[in-house]
Amino acid sequence: MFYIIEKQEQLDKLGPFNDCFVQFIQQNDNYHPKLSLLSLIYIRDITQHKGYILCLDHNESFSLPQQNVFEWLLGNTDRLFVLNKKEAMYHFPHPNKLYDINFIEHPDLTGIFTPCHTFYYRQHTANPITNKLIPISKHYEECELMFNVVLPIIQQYRSDNAVYAFNNGPLTRVFHDIESNGIKVDKQCFIDAYGKDLQYPQLNLSKGRIYSQYNLYTLTGRPSNTYNSINFAALDKNNGERSCYKPTNDKFIEFDIQGYHPRILGDMIDFNFGDKNTYETLSELLGVTPQEAKELTFKQLYGGVWKEYRNQPFFRDIVTLTDGIWDEYQYGGTYPTRNRIFIRDADMTQSKLLNYIIQSHETSNNVIMLDNILNYLRDKKTKLVLYTYDAFLFDYSKEDGTQLLTDIQSFIHYPLNIKQGKSYHGLEKI
Repeated sequence: MFYIIEKQEQLDKLGPFNDCFVQFIQQNDNYHPKLSLLSLIYIRDITQHKGYILCLDHNESFSLPQQNVFEWLLGNTDRLFVLNKKEAMYHFPHPNKLYDINFIEHPDLTGIFTPCHTFYYRQHTANPITNKLIPISKHYEECELMFNVVLPIIQQYRSDNAVYAFNNGPLTRVFHDIESNGIKVDKQCFIDAYGKDLQYPQLNLSKGRIYSQYNLYTLTGRPSNTYNSINFAALDKNNGERSCYKPTNDKFIEFDIQGYHPRILGDMIDFNFGDKNTYETLSELLGVTPQEAKELTFKQLYGGVWKEYRNQPFFRDIVTLTDGIWDEYQYGGTYPTRNRIFIRDADMTQSKLLNYIIQSHETSNNVIMLDNILNYLRDKKTKLVLYTYDAFLFDYSKEDGTQLLTDIQSFIHYPLNIKQGKSYHGLEKI
């Protein structure tokens, strides 16, 4: 069967295509996409009976020039549906052509991996060219099986879905940009901290920089960031691992949003904390210390408001908000936010739903702010290198001047705690 495209004259005769499913096959699936080149591209028009393999760099075939293939994709296809747009953007930097299937529905790809793939990856887990060793026919077989799973999902795509547009657009763009910056590491410190636990550091570590990987497909829409056994979203403050992360430029500067979750709820119920410390304001309302107010507030937010606080300002309105959200969820069957639609679930509770919605609002708020910040930093040396929900870590260059810090603050619409340091460990307040 004719399905391998390895010469220019074959490519010239292919297409044009309508909407397509595309799988960008890098040289080893285990490597961070920043660190692995393309080997093959599988493409199948969703209206046709078979797909094709475009050969870029594989041991069994001639190689098409990558630029020629990209120009063909841009000129001869409509929408390109992929399993992970953020990863695909490393290989095909044309985000407006790419549509993420996982933001429509999570496909069940259990059993898709062929025995041939399993064998080669067991034997060559960290070989940088494992996919070049696997026969093209096996890659094709796997991709055809994938297509059968994802086609019904692709057919559900609606261009007027605002939640999908947000996720497939700014959400994906922001976390791809942060991820691709990487973070500089101190080699000896890194070996001391992780040497016994990381069997294959080369999967996401190269030339003194380590690359994290944000998972955008979580239940609440709040990205997780664990990759190659390192939880970048929760690096330990006490075991020394944070000391391994160093600025490429002059210093790290961290912008930490003060009392973020109560402020998000304040936005939702029109309770204005202003520029005052969140927990000082709540301590005055509750007649306790700020630390006690913080502890009490989190217990109310995540466990349900206690009876004795139901008539207190702020908490009274949270009860009203929670009841309204729950009614809409129960009787409407769903509850939409900017980046997630929560579907009725028998295990859902009022407090859990509120928690999920807060996390969704946190993510969408941050994406809007960070999209503006990243656009501002495009021509600057300073880079955003790590995102940890309510805190953004910048690798700051003095060449950009102090006005840059003021400008960044202007994009963040909440009071900040600002810290700095020569490593990620022991950042000190400015």
